Amino acid sequence: MSASTTASQPIPVSVIGFGNSARTFHLPFILSLPDRFTLHSIQQRPRTSASSSSSPNASTLFPDVTVLPDLDAVLASLPKDGLIIITTTNETHFPFAKRALEAGFNVLVEKPVATNPSDVQELIRLQSETGKVCAVFQNRRFDGDFLTIQKLLSAPVQGAHPSESAIGLPTYFESRFDRFRPIAKGGWREEVDPESQGGGMLWDLGSHLIDQALYLFGPPTSVTGFVRNQRNQGPQAVDDDWLVYLSYPDSSPLPPTSVAAGTRLGGLRVSLGATCLSTHVDSEQPRFRVEGTRGSYEKRGTDPQENQLKAGWSPKSHGQLFGSYDEAKDPSSIRFGRLTTTVVEPESSTPNEQVVLANQPASSTTPAAAAAAPKQPQLEVADIPTLPGRYIDLFINVADAIQIGREVVAKGGSIEQRSNEIQKVLKVGVERVLNVVKLIGLARKSSKEGRTVKWDEV
Repeated sequence: MSASTTASQPIPVSVIGFGNSARTFHLPFILSLPDRFTLHSIQQRPRTSASSSSSPNASTLFPDVTVLPDLDAVLASLPKDGLIIITTTNETHFPFAKRALEAGFNVLVEKPVATNPSDVQELIRLQSETGKVCAVFQNRRFDGDFLTIQKLLSAPVQGAHPSESAIGLPTYFESRFDRFRPIAKGGWREEVDPESQGGGMLWDLGSHLIDQALYLFGPPTSVTGFVRNQRNQGPQAVDDDWLVYLSYPDSSPLPPTSVAAGTRLGGLRVSLGATCLSTHVDSEQPRFRVEGTRGSYEKRGTDPQENQLKAGWSPKSHGQLFGSYDEAKDPSSIRFGRLTTTVVEPESSTPNEQVVLANQPASSTTPAAAAAAPKQPQLEVADIPTLPGRYIDLFINVADAIQIGREVVAKGGSIEQRSNEIQKVLKVGVERVLNVVKLIGLARKSSKEGRTVKWDEV
């Protein structure tokens, strides 16, 4: 088969592991994109009395798919330039991804891709040197509510100042992913050491919430973390409750279109957290709160895609219904977010003149000046629908990046050219999560030492 023919063929995929992650979050999308992927094999350890598992037998659910016993068998049988999806336990993510890249395969790794920045940097190096794709499964970037927030924070036209978005310049951002699980359910995430094996909720849910915040705002100047085992069940080192504050520098002077034009705002504050002891029903769990110079947005409840996947839905089976809330079953409290915005009214003075009046010293205030005190902006509220979730876009993006690499090879391009073209396309490349792993480490350090730590601390 020629290189040009290969570039147009569906990408052969092998899924490593057959637990909940593989069955719920990966296989439905691979099977929903037959023009881009073909399922080559599933890796599942042989069933023995010594290695019992709660996972179903892959051969039973996928009788027409090859089931392989270990990673070695996958590396030996998957066609070169195929995609290996790694869904095994956290401590295996880095070594498995490293071996796959070294063997000449593309990789999609469950989060966290690693538990220390040096391992992430090693994967970045291998991705560049091999010209392969090393992507990380940061699917929460494609939650409908997060996509809605991105749109609300986007400037109305390209090149416009961020303060001109629907919400304006962000001043406060809160993101939580809480649950009510007063009794530990067990499983490796609640049992293995966070430092060496990636156990605990900070590595689990924190990998998503921190990734979303860094995607929107970039690295902070300082980090304050509180990480603990609140339920006091299981190993004390394994956290089930965490809270992280991120501090950002003061803003640049606000543009003339802002209410307080010319002023510098105190830095953005970001609050991220998760707990197992939040006694709200799922549809009322606080999820996002965003405050800005022009408005605010609040959202409760979680994106519908996870529950749809657990119910057996997929983009293939339910088409456009997948990723959207069910108007007949889901309450309005989860389907809609609350948007508050300033009301634009004619004013007797420009925003700059208002700031001058508002900033006059008290000693110089005269009755005439007091009478000319600026009028505070009025607010209006509206319930707005949530954009559909798009986890499938992550898989499409990975496929696009691999195909771009294939096309470079077909044209006789170098590994460096292939790597460069892939990086232009890939939205979830491993280099984009380096700061996520670093920040989790800083949050744990802050909590352990009881102090705020700077971003540039080692």
